[in-house]
Amino acid sequence: MSATDLQKHVIYTTLTSNSTTLYTYENFSLIHRVNNLNCSEIVSQELGLINASKTLVGSISVATSSSVTQSNLMLYFMKKSLTNSDGSSDLLTVVAIANVNVNKMLILSILKKIMDKYISFKSEIEGESTTTTTTSTNSQSTNDTKAKLSKFKPYMYQIIKFEEMNYDTNIHAYKYGAASTQNQSQSSRYTDEESDSLFDSDVINPNQLLLANEEIDEVRQLMLDNINKVMNRGDKINNLVDQTDRLNNSSSVFQKKALTIKRKMWLNNARFVLSLVIGAAFILYLLIATECGFPFFSKCIP
Repeated sequence: MSATDLQKHVIYTTLTSNSTTLYTYENFSLIHRVNNLNCSEIVSQELGLINASKTLVGSISVATSSSVTQSNLMLYFMKKSLTNSDGSSDLLTVVAIANVNVNKMLILSILKKIMDKYISFKSEIEGESTTTTTTSTNSQSTNDTKAKLSKFKPYMYQIIKFEEMNYDTNIHAYKYGAASTQNQSQSSRYTDEESDSLFDSDVINPNQLLLANEEIDEVRQLMLDNINKVMNRGDKINNLVDQTDRLNNSSSVFQKKALTIKRKMWLNNARFVLSLVIGAAFILYLLIATECGFPFFSKCIP
């Protein structure tokens, strides 16, 4: 394996969503030159820790058997949270394995372009599926979406090959991201946990700018989400105020109707009691008048 190949090519690249592998690229000519190298196993061992960390861009020293460690492999990753149309979110992670001598900015450029291309590709597919949902069932629409998303792998392959072929042309843009020496491979795991640990320099380099850009996008998305939540909360408060006003008006109307009904019930009760009193008095009069004579009780009153 020549030094030129080491600086230009990645060995293994994979794109995952929520720790589930979507697409995989393998450079078989390089993999076969490294004994006992199982890239998928290496990625599966590290992916959980990568997704659990807060680092958006970073690299990890690959720990392998003694026959492989002499190749000084590094694992590079880039993460991004993608919000779906239904409000849910997916964690996209692009992982690449390469020799420590591969230019870091070349790797990061490949990861960034794969990430951006997949997001735009997925958005286009979902937009097309939304327009056809009215003419097909949900299951058919889901199957069509999955079938169309499976066509992204050639794009991923083209991005990697294009960047590798144009490495010599873009080498000046990558110069700040060149890997240093074997000492970098002997550093501690997750050396990129902080944004400035990819390069030991006081100068702001392209890798730091890329990481800052990713963090700014995350903060921007978080701010937009918070603004939307505040606006939705304001709408809900306005609706609550309107409902309260309507409830107050309804309660006033109900109170007036209740007073009117109460007066009517009192009048009806009074009439009923008066009718009972008059009826009882008339019956008592008839009974007494029967014994004492009508109409003025002449038999009982001398």
